[in-house]
Amino acid sequence: MSRIIKNSLFVISVLTSGSIFAQSNAAVEVDTEQDQILGHAGKVKIKAESCAKDNYICDYVLYDAKDKREVLLEQWSKTAHVYQFNPNLMGFLMGATGGDHNLMVVNDKNQQKDYGSFLAMNASQSCFVTYESNLKNMPNSLVFYSIPDFRVRLVLNNKVPQFKQFSYPTTANFNDNGDFSFNYNIKIEGEMGVQDVIIQNPCQSDYRVIMS
Repeated sequence: MSRIIKNSLFVISVLTSGSIFAQSNAAVEVDTEQDQILGHAGKVKIKAESCAKDNYICDYVLYDAKDKREVLLEQWSKTAHVYQFNPNLMGFLMGATGGDHNLMVVNDKNQQKDYGSFLAMNASQSCFVTYESNLKNMPNSLVFYSIPDFRVRLVLNNKVPQFKQFSYPTTANFNDNGDFSFNYNIKIEGEMGVQDVIIQNPCQSDYRVIMS
């Protein structure tokens, strides 16, 4: 049987931190003609440069409004994706399979903010979710952020009565209808089980939490 919880949870404002990833590889043959702009925030832009001819290894470089160059990733073959939120705001997602992903948000003034342990973003790019392990007094939380204001809209952790056994989700993704679904391991009468959760209308004031 499913349980529906309406607007009974709480939110907090947080600051997150992340890091720029680096990867060292042997020298490869590159094709400078494949250099391309992946996204921009005003005159600030992110480019893929020095890409290898026979694979997907590239340098990822940020240029500010004065064309000052900042290498974000060097000879990188893992996840590297730019979200174009609006003409003056973009996000750069980077990471590797099996490890944390980091979302770096950049505006047209080249102000940057990192959101570590990124889990998922919805198709409309209006909401994303991270797993925060270093929140003051509230460790190990799912945190929902709205875009483009990047306000915290919802926090789930084991301090919420319905989530006493909450742990790092084994699955976490946005469905085609915009719902966010995840599950985590729990104990039921001494046996291991799985708690399935659906968040309807995440990042909105009329969200609903359905647990089954």
